[in-house]
Amino acid sequence: MLSRVVFIPGDFVSEIGTKSPLLREDEIVKKPTVKGFLTKLTEYIWMTVAGLLNAVTLYTFLNPSKLIAGGFSGLASALTYIFHLFIDSVTYDQLMSVVYLILNIPLLVCSVIFLRGDFTVKTVYATVVCTVALAVFPHISFPQFNESRIIGVIFAAVIIGYSMYIASEVNGSNGGTEIIARIVSKYHPEIDLSKVILVSNFLIAVAGSVIVIIIEGENLSIVVYSLIYVVLGSTFMGMFKRGFNHPQKFMIVTTEYERLTEDITAYFKRGCSVVDAKGISNDGRERKIVFVVVQYRQRVHLKQLIKARDPHAFVFVKDVYDVFSRPTFNRSYKIK
Repeated sequence: MLSRVVFIPGDFVSEIGTKSPLLREDEIVKKPTVKGFLTKLTEYIWMTVAGLLNAVTLYTFLNPSKLIAGGFSGLASALTYIFHLFIDSVTYDQLMSVVYLILNIPLLVCSVIFLRGDFTVKTVYATVVCTVALAVFPHISFPQFNESRIIGVIFAAVIIGYSMYIASEVNGSNGGTEIIARIVSKYHPEIDLSKVILVSNFLIAVAGSVIVIIIEGENLSIVVYSLIYVVLGSTFMGMFKRGFNHPQKFMIVTTEYERLTEDITAYFKRGCSVVDAKGISNDGRERKIVFVVVQYRQRVHLKQLIKARDPHAFVFVKDVYDVFSRPTFNRSYKIK
């Protein structure tokens, strides 16, 4: 019996998986395209950047100041201080590249077993890039900064935040706790992993800093600086992900919905939605809810418009962090 062969884009196959009820495994043949190849190439270029930035954060800013990052990077830093007491034939930075890779190998194996797919390949790639960079930097005299810990923390947090952001945007990661989070969320999506990861990063940063204090004779300030780095790193990642001009969704309960929607369409060049609002009011007038998404910088203009058309309108606003169906939303938005 011959099977029907269906050619579909490779990206769509990766999304629906081979277990889709619509297509059997023997019916799927990925059709390579130039666009698909260029897309993958671009994604791996970004993963290369993410791995390099991760290495720069550790080598240039954290290691010279003897600070401990969160996650497996911080665990690698702390263990390297211990191992370096017994292995002094290589420098701390050279030894750390080995420890970093060894710690990530079990997680990468687990990722291959439980996650597979594009995420695992990119995570393995980023981990290898970071490991190679950490091993090469000492041989090329890559710059290190240790003049000011607070300045180093700020720069490191910005860089690692951007590194995590670009890795997540192309369905990858820098390894470590991000792999654990993916595995746990796959089987237990009800668990809030953000808090678990934050607490674990805090514990690793504190424990690692204590090791540095004991071995290197540093003072307690490195605990504070390490914790600041952990908090700022996740904060900057969120800022990059949300954007610095994220849209806002206005929900307007108003009696002047007809005039308001006309003005929004005319002045903001945006569509909007209107739904019925059933409630109890003193005047008995018909009210409807107008939904519209505008840019953050335009919120003042919309508020002025609402006050001019219906000063008694009930308005509440929510931040919108992703308009994925219209990638050019930020650029195409204009006011008449």
